[in-house]
Amino acid sequence: MKIYFNLLVVITLAFCNAVSANQWLSPYPNSEVEKSVKLSGEQTQLMSQFDDSKKSSERFSYTDFIGDVNHTLYEINNVATLKVFENYKHALLSDGFNIVYSCQLDACGDSSDFAEEVGYFQLYNYHRKPYYLLATKGEKPEFAVSLFVGQYNSKTRVMSSSIAIKELETGLIKANTAAFAKQQLNPVTKAPKDDIRGSSDHPLLSRYPGSFIEDYEQIDYEEFSLPTGIFNRKNKALPAEDVTGDITRITYEIRKVSTLKVFHNYVSALTKEGFETVFSCERQACGDDRKAIQALGDHLSVKQVYNYYRQPRYQLMKNTIENQTTYVAFFVGNYQGTTRVQLVIIRTEPLQGDLVKTNPDQVLKQLEQKGKAAIYGIYFDHDKSDIKPESAESLKVIADVLNKNNSLNLYVVGHTDDKGSPEYNLGLSSKRAKAVVKALVSQYGIKESRLIGYGVGPYAPAANNKNDLGRQLNRRVELVERLSN
Repeated sequence: MKIYFNLLVVITLAFCNAVSANQWLSPYPNSEVEKSVKLSGEQTQLMSQFDDSKKSSERFSYTDFIGDVNHTLYEINNVATLKVFENYKHALLSDGFNIVYSCQLDACGDSSDFAEEVGYFQLYNYHRKPYYLLATKGEKPEFAVSLFVGQYNSKTRVMSSSIAIKELETGLIKANTAAFAKQQLNPVTKAPKDDIRGSSDHPLLSRYPGSFIEDYEQIDYEEFSLPTGIFNRKNKALPAEDVTGDITRITYEIRKVSTLKVFHNYVSALTKEGFETVFSCERQACGDDRKAIQALGDHLSVKQVYNYYRQPRYQLMKNTIENQTTYVAFFVGNYQGTTRVQLVIIRTEPLQGDLVKTNPDQVLKQLEQKGKAAIYGIYFDHDKSDIKPESAESLKVIADVLNKNNSLNLYVVGHTDDKGSPEYNLGLSSKRAKAVVKALVSQYGIKESRLIGYGVGPYAPAANNKNDLGRQLNRRVELVERLSN
């Protein structure tokens, strides 16, 4: 006992000083640090009850703590697990900690399974002669410590997790909806030296403090599938929504910060700017195994997620301003104390149809070869059949086609996308087709007998209705050659 208490003085005093300075549990003398991970703002599960009489899925109970955590794995030569454990236990009790749960030797059940459940690091063979405790300090509490001690041959390993419990700090990331303006999509911050060349933050979102860009990609107007669920092993599918627009993909790396703290800062910043959640998952809810979680993260990343799938969190959010929608998706994962963010920002916008001009000669050629020609650029107000003034150029193209070939008679066929009921779309497309006929007759002097307006709604699509671009291409007017009056 004299040996115990001589040593206890050293450990207790060191630990008391450490806690008061908001540091971590001091090591047993002459121990070597095998691994150590420090994370700011982590959500940590510590085993708080074990019942070997229950079935395997119910034997372990856990308590969640949020705060700054230090996971450390020590190795000590030629010291028994009992001696190490009793010294730590006495030090904790002397500093005002309460033992929430403790077990030793056979009371810890199958020690190999037990070690797998309670340790942040893998302990491999060091599960023999086990001792475990969970202790907390303060009424709230303010601190929590878990400790597992195991042995293999003449070596003892100590797996400790020490948590300074505190609320998560948010406001570290800023969102700026002014970035919706097209002209502002330019680099806005000076890149740190660790950023890859040619990269920059998206002007919508500032980076988490201390992070740097590992991978970067920016594409002007492309289609991208944003996950709206988790990977389903049965159907081998990842539910997703196809979105078209300007795409920015960024991979950030952040050291010594938890996925929880980073995730909450992104969600908080975007929510304050009016973004709404489309889909969200955290930890086990993001997939039932490693491959499912990696599939979710890989879908967003410029490169593969690799090992950064631990403590996963994923969020898809969107915001619509003046009929323009911006999507933000981010997957956050950790590996050995380093967190990576796979960020995707897509700013949707209508395809600039005037980049490729339609002229009367092209329309006539299509009519000769296919008997029909698609006309884009005839615009209507939402759910209405009133033709908008900016449609004049396309209407003139149709009039020129008819004037160049006086024997040509046409069906003017209105098409819609598949949103809404078929009956509604049939009626709307018919009204719009007849509005085009009326405009050609009244404004361009075309004989009414040469034109018949007809609507087919969604029944003859030109493209897939599952994405924005496809729906836009389906909303069109087609000219179909009519062989008889």
